[in-house]
Amino acid sequence: MDFDVLVIGGGIQGVGVLHDLASRRITTHLLEERQLSIGTSSRSTKLLHGGLRYLERLGQWSLVREALNERSLLLRLLGDAVKPVTFVLPAYRSGRPPWMIRMGLGLYDLLAGDSGLPHARTISLQELRARAPYVRKERLEADLAAAFMFYDGQMLDDVIVRLAARASTLLGGSYEENSRVDHVERLESGFKVTGSHLDPTGRVRFEHRAKMVVMAAGAWNNWNLVKWGIAPQVPCILNAGSHLVLSQAAVTADPKNCAATLIQNSDGRVLFFIPWFGRWLFGTTESAVVGDPRNLKPSTEDVEYLFQALDDNFDLNTPRKNVDEIFCGVRTMPLRQTADKIKITPQLQEDPFQSPLYLQSTKDNLTRLSRESVVNEPVPGLLVVYGGKYTTYRGLSEQIGRQIKDRLGKGTCSNTRTADAWFLNEIREQNPEIFISSKELRSA
Repeated sequence: MDFDVLVIGGGIQGVGVLHDLASRRITTHLLEERQLSIGTSSRSTKLLHGGLRYLERLGQWSLVREALNERSLLLRLLGDAVKPVTFVLPAYRSGRPPWMIRMGLGLYDLLAGDSGLPHARTISLQELRARAPYVRKERLEADLAAAFMFYDGQMLDDVIVRLAARASTLLGGSYEENSRVDHVERLESGFKVTGSHLDPTGRVRFEHRAKMVVMAAGAWNNWNLVKWGIAPQVPCILNAGSHLVLSQAAVTADPKNCAATLIQNSDGRVLFFIPWFGRWLFGTTESAVVGDPRNLKPSTEDVEYLFQALDDNFDLNTPRKNVDEIFCGVRTMPLRQTADKIKITPQLQEDPFQSPLYLQSTKDNLTRLSRESVVNEPVPGLLVVYGGKYTTYRGLSEQIGRQIKDRLGKGTCSNTRTADAWFLNEIREQNPEIFISSKELRSA
């Protein structure tokens, strides 16, 4: 065998599994078709958070607690890529009542335990205006019932991916970018993975063998399985989240002196307005993706929704003229696990995105769908990771690593909870460019 484990997909979850397994001394190699973190893992809202709004559903409390624990851990471990961020939260009479928000914030702090962040508190209108002068004054005067301040984490999402990947190599793991997997074949003793990678001479074929395979290809999980003739067991819906990045000129105040705002829009949706590298990040929407998500662009409807929400909630300087960037990421949300395997047919292989494996709508509001992950095993030894939150990637990777360790009967305990597994000082000295976000470069 070339490797104990092959990981397919170079987003945060795939790299997280690589890092965990490398820390266990399990020989692991990762293959990424393009570049690390080029997809959804660099197109998030840049928040490392528990998910305050998920507390409205009792079944999500355990996910919030897990996310808050991971937030605290990553704030301690990755101070270069994760920082605390202050939020203000106006409670409008037309939205969730103040008592509900106050209880939610109290529970949020309770679940977080000793997080190292200050507790939430009630603030005056004057303090809200001082910390978030961009909030629309007319709406505050007409509709404000109370105001709060709380704390969460803000991250350089693409930097975390690259840090975990580089740390993996220092632990003995390896990865290849520009490496497309064309086929995964089950063998008696493991798997044969074939494809091609790009080098100066063009595309060169490769063949690797491994005892186990982990696929963390996000939206492409079921697409890949069908192409390889493996019947998926987990249908999903692809959920596009669109964001606007506004220039500093959109707000009179300096972003460095302002808090972020969690706003309750008139339709009940929660939106974030966040200082970001001297600019302003606003999002996010939730809408089902229909068809192939490759090179997906934010829809006109989603962009107009965001502009209308800006007009309704904030006093900004010509936001449509001060847009630097519009981007969206695609969340993969598993809906259910089916008992019966779907039959692979030539018609299904022709366009898996048009099949029942990818639902194009759901009777449930996308906002209310669970962010919990599903790890499925359609054939023995092939683990497929669906969904999850960015904040909980490390914990999920540790669970997967533990399962693989037990299955292979080799390896040590995971070490990604400690600074020793991250090599930050060494990476800072040898590869300082890793700490610079692509978003930071773009704003320079």
